[in-house]
Formats: sequence, C-alpha cells, structure tokens
Amino acid sequence: MALLLSMGLSYAFAGTEVHLKGYIDDSMCAGSGKPMHGSDRESCAKKCMKMGAKAVLVADGKVYKIANQKEVTKFAGKDVAIDGKLDGDTIDVTKVTPAKG
Repeated sequence: MALLLSMGLSYAFAGTEVHLKGYIDDSMCAGSGKPMHGSDRESCAKKCMKMGAKAVLVADGKVYKIANQKEVTKFAGKDVAIDGKLDGDTIDVTKVTPAKG
C-alpha cells in the first residue's frame, strides 16, 4: 500500500503537460520589449546568452524558466511553440518548433 501511495505522489508532482506559444528571450531582458543589446530581439537575446544569461520563454505575459537550455538556445529571439512539462515556473521542454505566422 505504501509503495502505491508513494508512486502516486511522485506522479502527481511530475509536472503538468503544457503547449505554449511565445518567444525565446534571455533572462536579463525577458519581457521588457526593449532590446538592450543590438537593434532587435534576436540579436539582443543571442548576445545576452553569450554573456551568460539563460534562455527563457515569454508567453502570455509570463516568463518561464527552461530546464533544458540546449533544446531552445538556437531559437533565441524567435517565436516558438513549446511542448513540455511545467513545474512551478520552469518548463522541461520535450518539443520546440518555430511558430507559424
């Protein structure tokens, strides 16, 4: 019985499946709407990430941390659709695709 209960609890806290549309930004400028480095969102995000900022997803006015950075860094500054598991304000990305027009 205890084993079943512990398995159920671990599943309950495994994260919520999400599908979000937004853009990949850097943690320093996320959601500000004004690029601090460069003339546009993409060049700013790339430059800030090279300086150590983390990639984040900005969607629906919220900033989400990304657990697995390698999945999203190539989309810096671009509009994307992301599937993953949300745990608090952090997404473990399972799929990322360029957003369609």
